[in-house]
Amino acid sequence: MRSWLRVALLLFAVAWGTNHFVPLLLVYRAKLALSSVELAVLFGVYAVGLVPGLLLGGPLSDRWGRRPVVLPAAIVALVGTLILTFGAAGFGVLLAGRFVVGLGAGATFSAGTAWIQDLAEGAVAGTGARRAAVALSCGFGGGPLVTGILAQWFPWPMLLPYVAHGFVLTASIGAAALGTRAPAQPKRAGEPSRLLRVRVPPGFVRVAFVAPWVFVFPSVSHAVIPALVRAKLGTLAVSFAGVVTATTLLFGVLVQPVLRTWRPRDASAFGLAAGAAGLLCGAAAAAAVSPAGALLSAMLLGTGYGGCLISGLRFVEATTTAETRGGLTGLYYSLTYLGFASPLALAAIAKRIGDVPSLLLAFALAVVTLCGVLLERVDGSPIIPSEKLD
Repeated sequence: MRSWLRVALLLFAVAWGTNHFVPLLLVYRAKLALSSVELAVLFGVYAVGLVPGLLLGGPLSDRWGRRPVVLPAAIVALVGTLILTFGAAGFGVLLAGRFVVGLGAGATFSAGTAWIQDLAEGAVAGTGARRAAVALSCGFGGGPLVTGILAQWFPWPMLLPYVAHGFVLTASIGAAALGTRAPAQPKRAGEPSRLLRVRVPPGFVRVAFVAPWVFVFPSVSHAVIPALVRAKLGTLAVSFAGVVTATTLLFGVLVQPVLRTWRPRDASAFGLAAGAAGLLCGAAAAAAVSPAGALLSAMLLGTGYGGCLISGLRFVEATTTAETRGGLTGLYYSLTYLGFASPLALAAIAKRIGDVPSLLLAFALAVVTLCGVLLERVDGSPIIPSEKLD
């Protein structure tokens, strides 16, 4: 098996574990009598652990090498999954498990993405960014689909999904540990520690403004819209949530190979436009209580996610070297995961103005961000030198 594919499988498995929790929110709501606010906290606490992992994992891998960071971090994510197998014990156990999963996933994502990009040196520009984005997106989408099926039609819905993920993640850790080469060796050993001093290239401000939308779009699709149409779904609500999540990420995967050849600014504009349309469609689906509208919204929101993600990773790949890539990757990912707070923010806003107006407010903010991207560099000059984008 090619080295990059081993690392990609590990990213896929860890991403599976971060997102397969989504269909189970409805199970926990029914079995443990959790409130909507508690569910939003469970969804978002993952990001509380994730951000430190992202900010430390990337720079540490620049300093020590990719393998010594990625494999232990993946094991931490596995420990989080094991904690979640005891989730029936209550809210506190679920909270702890989600936090530990986030901590391990953050370091795995930043260092693992940089590792895949290192292994793409010499390939067509954008290859590493595409491989990492597709691996993550397949995990983000495939995990909820499998878990939705297991939770809907198989016994032990609060246990079996975690057992399945534990086997997949354990196998992926083993595959990545056996024979995966790591061309980016630590080249700064002995220097003073500068873990959080990340070199920020010109043009990163635009990337920073777009970054939160990477996960605003799928978070709304996963955690908000299915709940607003569940009245028409009956006993199929859990499996439908899994289908919506998988559809969102499927469209995110499908759009990334196409947008890999686009300039980052153009790809982010396309992603923001598609995501804004998805938010508008989601508001209409919520108003009409339409599962079909929710699926259409998931397609558009997934397209928006894919466009914004490949844009940012493409920018990072083109403006870094193997010695600096991990740090900037971690910084970029930490900005994207600010979007995980969107379900909690929308839940708080919806209490005051209603579900549909809150989605329309999110739509308006996405349009404002899109206008900012389109107005930037109106002279047409590229943000990244064209030779790095060819």
